Amino acid sequence: MDKNIKVELTELEDLVRHQFKNIALLEEAITTGSYSNEHPGSSNYQRLEFFGDRVISLILAEELFVSEYLDEGKMTPLKSKFENNERFADYGEEIGLRNYIRASEKRENISPNVIADVFEAICGAIYLDSEESIRIKEVKKFLLKFDIFERIKEEMSSGGDFLPIRNKFENKFRELNRCNPEMKFEYSSSGEGHKERWKIEKCSIKDAQTGECVELKGVKSDKWFNNKKDAETDVIVQAYEYMEKRGWKLKL
Repeated sequence: MDKNIKVELTELEDLVRHQFKNIALLEEAITTGSYSNEHPGSSNYQRLEFFGDRVISLILAEELFVSEYLDEGKMTPLKSKFENNERFADYGEEIGLRNYIRASEKRENISPNVIADVFEAICGAIYLDSEESIRIKEVKKFLLKFDIFERIKEEMSSGGDFLPIRNKFENKFRELNRCNPEMKFEYSSSGEGHKERWKIEKCSIKDAQTGECVELKGVKSDKWFNNKKDAETDVIVQAYEYMEKRGWKLKL
């Protein structure tokens, strides 16, 4: 193993609060597809990222399940709030994870999506490296670094509305029109691969009475997003405000 990567892996072990018995798992977790393509014989993080995503999901579900006063309708959106690429990328940046990722591009150019993927891959690597009886405990030890569980408890005790904005929009529209809203988005994109970002240039909604698609004037992205889902969420927030101001009438 290269001396520099060995030093970096040792530093990363301290950051993730786990000393690896099989250090190759950690090395794989921080290796991107672009790097492995240029270095035959090296494995990339994709399999570990897939696995780590499920491990995190189980841990968060378990944390929410122990709360007897949250039903499934509240657990699902609250879990989603803490289980998304934007949060995982933020956690990765918090510990300087981009400084350890092996990629073909310069580290300062590594996208948030890749950082999020590597974060999940590391969780998968920790799980697989640990003894069976303490696997979940070891991953939780890493996640504790980001106060995730404290934040979940705060959300649960706040008594707030956990329903995502898309559901709120659909429920309100259905209440007034007795049908689900049919929304259309016109996207633009920039970059390629892991660097691809998205904007919504126009948002329209089908008029339940006439069947005509009506553009919501001014409802569009004012910045780039790392995926279509985040761009849509941002625009739906605007659409909700747009409809509220008009008494939920598409045409005045």
